[in-house]
Amino acid sequence: MMRIGVLEVDGISTLPEPILHHILSFLPFKEVAQTCLLSKRWKQVWQTFPDVEVGGMFTNPRKSKEILTSLEPALLNRQRKMISIKKFSLELDLINSPENASLAGRCLGLAIESEVKELVLVHWRSERRNLPEIIFYVESLHVLELSYCKLQQPSENVKLFSLRKLALREVCADDQAIASLISGCPLIEYLEIRNCEGLESLDLVNLSNLKEIILVNTSDIKRVEIKTSNVNALAIHQTYLFPIEVNVSSCGNLKCLKFDFLPIEDEWLCNGISKLPLLEYLSMTKCHKLTSVRISSPCLKTLILECCDKLIQVEIETPNLSIFKYHGDLISFSSNALSLSETSLCFSSHLMVNIEWVVEYFEILAMFQKFSKVLNLQCREGENVIVPQELRQIQSPPLTSVKKLNYSVRTDSWDFSVANVRARSSRFSIANVLDGLLWTSPHAEMVSIEHGHLHKFSFQISYKKQLIYDGEIPRCCQSLPVSCWQHCINEVKVEHTKSLSITEDGELQHDVRSYYCFEGGEDIFEKIDDLSEVV
Repeated sequence: MMRIGVLEVDGISTLPEPILHHILSFLPFKEVAQTCLLSKRWKQVWQTFPDVEVGGMFTNPRKSKEILTSLEPALLNRQRKMISIKKFSLELDLINSPENASLAGRCLGLAIESEVKELVLVHWRSERRNLPEIIFYVESLHVLELSYCKLQQPSENVKLFSLRKLALREVCADDQAIASLISGCPLIEYLEIRNCEGLESLDLVNLSNLKEIILVNTSDIKRVEIKTSNVNALAIHQTYLFPIEVNVSSCGNLKCLKFDFLPIEDEWLCNGISKLPLLEYLSMTKCHKLTSVRISSPCLKTLILECCDKLIQVEIETPNLSIFKYHGDLISFSSNALSLSETSLCFSSHLMVNIEWVVEYFEILAMFQKFSKVLNLQCREGENVIVPQELRQIQSPPLTSVKKLNYSVRTDSWDFSVANVRARSSRFSIANVLDGLLWTSPHAEMVSIEHGHLHKFSFQISYKKQLIYDGEIPRCCQSLPVSCWQHCINEVKVEHTKSLSITEDGELQHDVRSYYCFEGGEDIFEKIDDLSEVV
């Protein structure tokens, strides 16, 4: 019997080197390094792989020495063959002895000599470590990310002449050190300062390429002065209402502005926005000193106001506004003619506090139906949307022209345990919620109901051609200009999406979709209410 040989072809190894590099980019760096043992071809691919990431995560000196000792010859080989490095990432925790400090310094030097474009230095331990001064003179760098380090003013002028992105996270640095660093980055485009200590005043002047600035949890900072006209986006996020002075009046090209937990006041907002003629996106969250928002902005497209506790009035003249999102108490709202593509409203008070509150709530909804094609409503409990029969007899539905209505029940808990989910779901009736929504917005054609983070029901509803009830008018229809949904519905198509959850066995369950179709009739309420059992 003759055996026929089969030639096995390794199709992956024959792929072009850039494609192999792309494939390896999805693997942890340790596994990428191990591919050099597969064959000469893969050793060559490893030697030219553009990213080098070295970490120890609190390793002991002996393990750190092993890591750095194996890294040095690989970097030396790249340097001799003039193979450039795109990204070099080093955890400074490896520098836990004088010998390892020397090794790490040589590795960093070799990476710099290989014209590294992106440098990431991280120190995970609570004690901040001083940075090697050599990093401030790497003219090839495009990206510099420093985390959990101590930044001191260099002995010479910083020369990061090619740097485009600078990110400082959990860094200890004073005003002078930050100013010295930024002044040596004339081409900087992106600046991020996150959770840093010691910085009290930030002055950004004459940085013509700077486009985006992000400041997060800089609790020591008291003043931010931006005098560079080409900034497009500014975001300042704080966790507490610390006093801070912000001046953006020179940012004439600013298009995106986000404030979170900033003590800005009415006058500052009114005057400041008027000096930003190109502003398109404005978001203010937990700005608790605001009481009256008056905005006149011809280019503004998105306005978000969330949890500004003292806010009682909003007046806007924004002819190009397309998205408006509001979360807070009932407010006085006025505007010129708007044409919103989407409106999201979440009122903090419970819907059924009293008749006066409900009437005011309905007035606000009626106002927004004139402006918006899509209305998103949110609340804390699903039952809050239900309108009692006695109120339906004296109040007209507020959303008579809205065809698409989205409703979500917000929950603060991310506890996905079976017991917690069942406890929240026991009081949730799909049919009651849908009935309340379709009274609020009679004959809406698309309705979605989202319950927490788990369930979403999408209803596509078709109605009979004759919307006026023919014959004796049922009690539920007496206050409506057209008959209620239960008496004129033709067909309901339902899509139910069950998202991330945990089974009884503790296993993770991903999205599951189910589809239903119900014809109209006397039992349509019961059919839809049966869907509550899957929640």
